[in-house]
Amino acid sequence: MKNLMLIFLLVGIGCTPAEKKETTETAATGTTSLDVKKFNEMISADKDAVLLDVRTPKEVADGMIPGAIMIDFTAPDFAGKISELDKEKTYFVYCKAGGRSSRAIEQMKGVGFKKLYNLEGGYDAWLEDAQKVTP
Repeated sequence: MKNLMLIFLLVGIGCTPAEKKETTETAATGTTSLDVKKFNEMISADKDAVLLDVRTPKEVADGMIPGAIMIDFTAPDFAGKISELDKEKTYFVYCKAGGRSSRAIEQMKGVGFKKLYNLEGGYDAWLEDAQKVTP
């Protein structure tokens, strides 16, 4: 009986959720995703970084993160607009929930961008964390 209780105790301890990481790297894509806090800290620390909003104009009309530039990922000229950007800069990319920004980052990597970060959870997570937005 004591052995059985010990097993349950050890299994229970091993199955407790780990602390949430501020940074995650998706193994399949190599994309670095940051939670809202870390994303905000890193943007603030790098004055030469570019904050890139890849949402649609309709989504942007509801507000955006201050200082962001918008290039609509769904627009036919997305690749052309991205190719005009400085590939040596650091880019912090976000969309509504994190999916399109991940795909945008993959496309950017494909044309030579190296310093790319994705906002985990996107603009929705930013709002949920009560961060500042531009109306």
